[in-house]
Amino acid sequence: MIDFGHGVASGKIILMGEHSVVYGKPAIALPFKQAQISSKVFKTNDKITIDSFYHKGYLDDAPDTLYGIKQLIYIVLVYLKQPFHGIHIQIESSLPPQRGLGSSASVSIAIVRSLFDAFKVELSQERLNYFVDVAEQIHHVNPSGLDAITIAFGQAVFYQKDLGKTLIPLKMDAVIVVADTGKKGLTKEAVQEVKQLWTDNPTIVSPIMDRLEELTNEVRTYLETNEIIRLGLAMTEAHQLLRSIKVSDDLLEKLVEVSLLNGALGAKLTGGGKGGCMIALAQNEDQGIRIADALKNAGAVNTWLYDLKEIVL
Repeated sequence: MIDFGHGVASGKIILMGEHSVVYGKPAIALPFKQAQISSKVFKTNDKITIDSFYHKGYLDDAPDTLYGIKQLIYIVLVYLKQPFHGIHIQIESSLPPQRGLGSSASVSIAIVRSLFDAFKVELSQERLNYFVDVAEQIHHVNPSGLDAITIAFGQAVFYQKDLGKTLIPLKMDAVIVVADTGKKGLTKEAVQEVKQLWTDNPTIVSPIMDRLEELTNEVRTYLETNEIIRLGLAMTEAHQLLRSIKVSDDLLEKLVEVSLLNGALGAKLTGGGKGGCMIALAQNEDQGIRIADALKNAGAVNTWLYDLKEIVL
């Protein structure tokens, strides 16, 4: 089979503001191009079939985990005035699912791009955002929108739910090490537990959220002025605040500690927590490699190095 439509999307890292972003506070996210998802569309003479991590076969028979993707494909085909027939969609990924790296938004973006490419229809940024928002609403019920915007634009994004996005002109001479615990992040549970914690203890949780907001605003400036030391300190403080609202776990704590002991300027969990991934800030690639090796020895199942100079407006 020869593919006639192709779409690619990267992952994303939340640098600052996870959990507080749910409550209208700002967050900063970076595209994560070291891990990607690609979607290829092939012509067939059969009902729609899909080959993915979760399901291989007819789209109609896909499990509930692919419900959002299934609905997205149907909605896009209706928009493109195409029949629910005659295509095979093949999804390949180097982005681990359910790790807080934006895999659901990434696969949605890759699929939309591949379908528009297949039927030779121009895809505007606005139209892409609309379709991905539909899929994310199905996936996450009340998504912040941060994943979709960061991945769709492929830029460093400062985001606030009611105010929208601003692209950050990044000027950072540093390397981020991303480490995967190998454990699925429990984002939905973590968000619900934080909400309950805030309901039960507003006088404790509210100042924590306010401080996360202050740190996020400060980090925006650090990213624009190459203040690496201050960025590292802010990352570590943000992690301590996230730990205090109980969204960390033993392995994340161990990996953060190992990073700092091996020279990281800062380290924190990234994403919803309770599993998933963490990030550490290194001054250069050599230091990043040393930190990555230490993280693997401490139990990380995979690591990536991410030179922040790669992100340019």
